[in-house]
Amino acid sequence: MRAPEVDSEVFVAAMEEDAKAEWREGNQIETLVNGGEYFPRMLAAINAAEKTITFESFVVVNAKVTYDLVMAMHRRAKEGVKVHVILDGVGSRFLDERYLIALRYAGVEFESYRPFEGWNYMRPWYCNNRDHRKILVVDGKVGFTGGAGYADCWDGDACLDWHWRDTMYELRGPVVADLQRGFANNWKEVRGVELEGEEYFPALKKEGNMKAQSVLGAPKEQGDTLGASYLLAIDAAKESILIEHAYFVPNKKLREAMIRARKRGVEIDIILPNHMIDTPVVRLASKSHWPELMAAGIRIYEFDPCMLHGKLIVVDDKLSIIGSGNFDDRTFFINDELNVNVLCPKFAAEQRRMFEKDLARSNLMKPEDAKPTWKELPKYWGGKLVEPQL
Repeated sequence: MRAPEVDSEVFVAAMEEDAKAEWREGNQIETLVNGGEYFPRMLAAINAAEKTITFESFVVVNAKVTYDLVMAMHRRAKEGVKVHVILDGVGSRFLDERYLIALRYAGVEFESYRPFEGWNYMRPWYCNNRDHRKILVVDGKVGFTGGAGYADCWDGDACLDWHWRDTMYELRGPVVADLQRGFANNWKEVRGVELEGEEYFPALKKEGNMKAQSVLGAPKEQGDTLGASYLLAIDAAKESILIEHAYFVPNKKLREAMIRARKRGVEIDIILPNHMIDTPVVRLASKSHWPELMAAGIRIYEFDPCMLHGKLIVVDDKLSIIGSGNFDDRTFFINDELNVNVLCPKFAAEQRRMFEKDLARSNLMKPEDAKPTWKELPKYWGGKLVEPQL
């Protein structure tokens, strides 16, 4: 059965149930395109911290932007700011130990999430659950989330072939408390400590007119919240769906939902990474689903200049889905993630403009582009075998 329109009260209630998250009124969310915009803004927020900083990320490796981040946290911690950091034990495994020494020396509380070491080698399924969230919250009042990690490839403006095209978002208003709860969810897991009190959760006033919902991806605790959100949004579409995702391996339910949407006359455009993707097996697994989607009239493009790493869905120019979650079963059923759903036509229009700028630098794919070369066949079939893990 088709879902109600995305701006209806029935849809809002249904999304709360599926996402297991409440909508918050009165938010302001700013779009920060590429590292040239989001790294300076995040650094400025850290430098202005007065009470607390919470930071959680998947990939943080040796880089100029990482040095700036660590030194800023070091200075604020030395000045008495409470700083808590969670880095994924696999995604950030190559970070030089000297960065961690600098953080700990200043009093920063640091935890590595499920590192592949010691006794963890004996429980690979435990370590298969990765922390893919991207959260920065300063003084409980300003938050950042999106797709980017910390490495040189994320810096700049996606104008060189080794750059990564990505987006982060700065959030102010009541929804920031839910970002903080997202961080606190994993802090309790790794430290056994609840973050609470006014320093972390101050009273938040309205900062704008955006309705937003922070959706916690914690599959073992809450089941599939992110995939359910995508499915409900796609089934509610009446006019258009824009999808811009780095890792696009839709399961059967989502493919069927997109095909149903096309039968209703919904226009669907999808931008994906080209051959410069960091995990070619994911691209090949994605291609295995292109013929079915293309046959339904869905347009698929590949971003041309460099690696595309953003995560964006826009439905009917009203609902936007942003955050860390990819379009794959690993996101829905394995990893820890955090997305933000935004119900605001003005914000959606901004996301569409960003999408169309990327579309102008993308190439329309044809059915023959989905066929793997003979050299790609081993990875193609290997990807199909492990698709739920991609």
